[in-house]
Amino acid sequence: MSRITRGWFTAAALLAFVSVVMGAVVCATQSGAACPNWPGCYADSFVPAAQLNPIIEFTHRVIAGVTGPTVLVAAILAGRLPDRRPRVLAWLGLAGTIAAGVFGMLTVKVGIPWWLGMIDLACALAATVCLLLARVLLTPGATWTPTVAARSAWGAVGVLAALHLTGIAVAGPDSFTRCISWPLGVLDADRWPLLQVVRLGLAVGAVVLIALAARRAERDGRRVLARLAAGLVLLELALALAMTAGSGGLAVRAAYAVVAAGIFGATALLAVRASVAVAIGGSPGQNPIPADLSAE
Repeated sequence: MSRITRGWFTAAALLAFVSVVMGAVVCATQSGAACPNWPGCYADSFVPAAQLNPIIEFTHRVIAGVTGPTVLVAAILAGRLPDRRPRVLAWLGLAGTIAAGVFGMLTVKVGIPWWLGMIDLACALAATVCLLLARVLLTPGATWTPTVAARSAWGAVGVLAALHLTGIAVAGPDSFTRCISWPLGVLDADRWPLLQVVRLGLAVGAVVLIALAARRAERDGRRVLARLAAGLVLLELALALAMTAGSGGLAVRAAYAVVAAGIFGATALLAVRASVAVAIGGSPGQNPIPADLSAE
C-alpha cells in the first residue's frame, strides 16, 4: 500500500480533528461573529483585521476549508484499495466534513437553530472518528480485533458525543455550555434543568468508562494513549474547579474547550487502536500485536 495514501489519510484525520478543536476555541472565545462575511472575513476585505477574535475565526475557516479537499483526495486514493472498509469510512468522513462546512457557512450567513447545531457537531465528530479508523486500518497487516479496552473506550466515545451534543440543546443564549466542554453544574442561564442533570450523569459515566479503558489499555501495553486520555480528564476536572471558583477568564475558557475536544480525540484514538491489531512484519498471517506497540 502506498505511503502517499497513508499520508493523505493521516493529514485528513488530523485536519478533521484540528477543525473540531478550532471550532471549540471559536465558541469559547465568542469569535464566531468576528468575521461577519463568508468566505472572506469582511465584505470589503478577505483577510481578518489584526485582532485576536477575527484571527481565531478566520483560522478556523482556513483549516475547515483545507480539510474538505484533503479528505476528498484521501477518498479518491482509497478507491484503489482492496479493503472496502477504508473506502467506505473515507466517503463517510467526506460527507461529514462537507456537512459541517455547510452548517458553518449557514451559521455565519443566516444563523442556525440549536438542533441544526447539534447535527453540525455530530457530523464533525463522526468525520473525525471515521477518518481515524480508516487511517489505522490502512496500517500494513491490520486486522479488526477489538479488546476489552476497546469496548470501554468505544462506550466512552458514545457517551462523550452525547455529552457534547446535549450541551448545545440545553445552552441558553450565548451560554458557554454550547461549546465543546463538560458540564459545570445545573445553571440558571441554561434551560431544561432535568437534561442538565442527565448531562452531569453522562460526565460521570464518561469518566468511569475512560478510567476502565485506560486501565485495561495499560495492561495491554498501550501506555501512551491510556495515560494521555486519563491525564486530559484530570486536567479538565482541574480547569472545571478553577472556573467554578471564579477563574473563568478567556484563556481558561478556551483551555477548557480545547481539553474537552482533546479528551474526545484521545479516547476515539484509544478505541481505534484497541480495536485494530497489526501483524508483525505487516503480514496478516503472522502474530498480531497492538497497532501502537508496533511503533514503540
